[in-house]
Amino acid sequence: MGIYSERIFPWLVDRALDKPAIDERRARLVGNASGDVLEIGFGTGATLPFYDRARVRSLSVVEPSAGMNRHARARIEQSGWTVRLDALAGEYLPYEDNSFDCVVSSLTLCTVTNPAQVLKEVWRVLRPGGALRFLEHVASDDPARRKWQDRLNPVQQVVGVGCNLNRDTVAAVRAAGFILDPVNQQIEPSFPFAAYVPIVEGVAYKPPA
Repeated sequence: MGIYSERIFPWLVDRALDKPAIDERRARLVGNASGDVLEIGFGTGATLPFYDRARVRSLSVVEPSAGMNRHARARIEQSGWTVRLDALAGEYLPYEDNSFDCVVSSLTLCTVTNPAQVLKEVWRVLRPGGALRFLEHVASDDPARRKWQDRLNPVQQVVGVGCNLNRDTVAAVRAAGFILDPVNQQIEPSFPFAAYVPIVEGVAYKPPA
């Protein structure tokens, strides 16, 4: 699993998600991120080209995979951005309370070991009024597709290095205390097996103090 997860899988992710439609979603996700920004689950750094330098005062990222970080560091060096990269998972973030104006999560909460703990940490490091901007694939709201997600999830966890098909991420975000308007599921045809990886895009807020 080490060779696959740290060498082959990062390459596969980049190739599978290198699509114009997905880049459009990444641009919507991070283009309006502003102030002091943290991205959890930075992966290979595919969102980096879509941040707006005029809006972002500082950019910090966390990613536990050494293989992903090799790709990410190369992207950072080529971009000219100054980025703090911490090679760790999101369950325990090394930042002070109320450190960030915005936290970004791109196809991350499907894979983290403990989503509730990650969201607790995101809440802690966000300033009052701060935003959690997310793009995630989630459990389908179609019962028939959800059954297949449940059946296929053990295989997905292996192939996707811990990724889950059947997490109700929107409910988890609300349960963590964030303010979030209704979010509609979408099918992105550019995704592999698109019908079984419905996605959601949203902006959730930590209430002002």
